[in-house]
Amino acid sequence: MGANSFVVCYGLRWEIDSGNQEEQVTQLEEHRDARQLAARQHKLDCWWGVIADEERYFLLIGKLIGRFGWEGKYALQLADSEATGIVEETRRLLVDARFEETPAWYYQFEPEF
Repeated sequence: MGANSFVVCYGLRWEIDSGNQEEQVTQLEEHRDARQLAARQHKLDCWWGVIADEERYFLLIGKLIGRFGWEGKYALQLADSEATGIVEETRRLLVDARFEETPAWYYQFEPEF
């Protein structure tokens, strides 16, 4: 039995429409999306899932801070120096992996269906 949760990540986020991107969704499921491969090669975290409307998927790449909810973490504290270190290291790794987008903090709701 699952439970709703949310994921906190510093990095990049994309949305994939399940209706007209079936091959891309299959690549995510099989962990062979080019972004996932680049992330793994450069020791970046990947997390993907379905969005609440059940018509789109999300992909997060960067530093996964935690998964929060009944079946995950309840709370987490990050000191300023820890957060700064995460930002600096993740930016460097994203550049090394040739991602050009600007990273940000993402708080992604993940419903349990």
